[in-house]
Amino acid sequence: MAGKKLLGLIASYRRLGNAEIAVKAVAEQMEGWDLTLIRLAQLTILPCKGCYACLLPGIRCNLKDDMEWLLEHMAEADAVLVAAPNYVLGPVGIMKMIADRALQAAPYYERLSGKKTAVILTLGREDYRGYADTALVAQVSALGMNVSGVELLYGTHPGEIALMNDFEEKIGRLRGYLMDEAKPSSQTGTRCPRCHSDLFRVREGGLECALCKSMARQDGDRLAFHFFHPEFGEEGKKEHMKWLLGKKEEYVKIKEKLSAIQNRYRDGNWLTPPGKK
Repeated sequence: MAGKKLLGLIASYRRLGNAEIAVKAVAEQMEGWDLTLIRLAQLTILPCKGCYACLLPGIRCNLKDDMEWLLEHMAEADAVLVAAPNYVLGPVGIMKMIADRALQAAPYYERLSGKKTAVILTLGREDYRGYADTALVAQVSALGMNVSGVELLYGTHPGEIALMNDFEEKIGRLRGYLMDEAKPSSQTGTRCPRCHSDLFRVREGGLECALCKSMARQDGDRLAFHFFHPEFGEEGKKEHMKWLLGKKEEYVKIKEKLSAIQNRYRDGNWLTPPGKK
């Protein structure tokens, strides 16, 4: 009998790099699960055009690439493990390209939101972590995934993460996130319990989560959360989708006014590489 399906999404451009090794190490500990891998760098993912066509009932994104194929494989999996390296204080760019197609993923939300998902960020040094782990979780969540845990694995050279003293401990926690045997990493007291963010803005009422606007007060070395903005709850997300659809309908009504503005600014002295128009 076939086991449960674990899908590993590898965002690294390195073959047998730390991201790939981390995912395979987690899968080794998940007895009865079958691991399938997708190297995201091999996919053709085109930039979202912002046309909102995919919001309309019965209409699919008209970009001809691998995004729909990727979403279907994600939806078919029983659990998803995403691993990406840190580039210049943030996650590798392919993750942002995929997250920008979030509207296309909306029809899959029901199938994606119920499955366990964990996230791995690989990086060389803590000093240069920047916003990478918070952004990575946000990009995965944008597709409708319910992220239960995030772990940071340190190592510059391919395979170096496995030399770290805490490697097995972190791999075990990742297994626990996916098999519902570990508390979500958002319950550490230093991350937002709703979106796993560890980035906050100073506000009059305390610290505001930079992603979902949850509010917290500092209590020693922990954060005590006292408000969760409804805009980023389940009902709020549904209302946001309605708002986007309303903007699509609004465009038809004011299209001529907008065209007049565009025409005013149509000219420009553009520089283009040789052979491109």
